Amino acid sequence: MAIEVNPSDALFEAFIKTDVTFRTQLDSSRKRKGAIQKDWHPGCTAIAALIIKNKLIVANASDCRAILCRSGIPYALSRDQVASCLEERECIIRAGSLVKWQVDTWRVGEAALQVTRSINDDDLKRAVTAKPEITSTTLSIEDEYIVIASDGLWDVVSEKDVVNIIRDTVKEAGMCSKRLATEAAERGRKDNITVIVIFLRSVSTAERIY
Repeated sequence: MAIEVNPSDALFEAFIKTDVTFRTQLDSSRKRKGAIQKDWHPGCTAIAALIIKNKLIVANASDCRAILCRSGIPYALSRDQVASCLEERECIIRAGSLVKWQVDTWRVGEAALQVTRSINDDDLKRAVTAKPEITSTTLSIEDEYIVIASDGLWDVVSEKDVVNIIRDTVKEAGMCSKRLATEAAERGRKDNITVIVIFLRSVSTAERIY
């Protein structure tokens, strides 16, 4: 008899297992290379979207962001999990880690991490969790596309600008992703810029050239 798995629970478990696997592999690599543990604590953001029938489930850990364009209007599917958010900051403090104002925002621990959730960052693991925040949205015929991107895009391109740029681009997912990434780079962003565009319905790729 097949066991039915809740999609949200599956995504949650996937994030936790990814974090554990990452740290296990990192420990093995440290031992092979003789690295000093305190000097080597990589970490990364993670966001995932899962569509099952008319349900869109998004799991996010860190400051990546996903939006849904519905009838030309962007709707947030996730929120940034950063120390500048009071709720996230209070969770970090309850977990026993230091939160301080540094440079221009709230940051976590001696490493001055801006995000409050991530994969790895094992020196802050007691407070900086890999547990994702999960949202569920019912899709409708008005829904056009999803944009999932790292903070390299969102820090310099607003959600409204993203919709406007896609509106003026050939409706091909790869082309839209490249144009958004290029726009972020042209606006001076030097951090990681990762962009994925997923169209939810068939669109014409024909453009009139004058």
